[in-house]
Amino acid sequence: MAEQVPTLYEWIGGMPALVRLTERFYERVRSDAILAPIFAEMDAAHPRHVAEFLAEVMGGPSEYSASRGGHPHMVQRHFNRHLTQAQRRAWVALLLDTA
Repeated sequence: MAEQVPTLYEWIGGMPALVRLTERFYERVRSDAILAPIFAEMDAAHPRHVAEFLAEVMGGPSEYSASRGGHPHMVQRHFNRHLTQAQRRAWVALLLDTA
């Protein structure tokens, strides 16, 4: 019998791993000169929402779509933020460093 290939979600450790990642990431965001001002008014539930979004994108449960409206909702929340390329790069770099 062929072994089933795990989803990326399963491979990284599921929701517990994503929650740890996003909580630690947003802790680090608070002290980042480029990112802290963007997230100064961040809701305490934001890291969990991001974890749910990442989980769904990586083949995990569809909680984000069921409770938050999926990818269209995420895009709408970020559409008029007028983020700079430097801010986008800082976000990705810090997320990768945190991981």
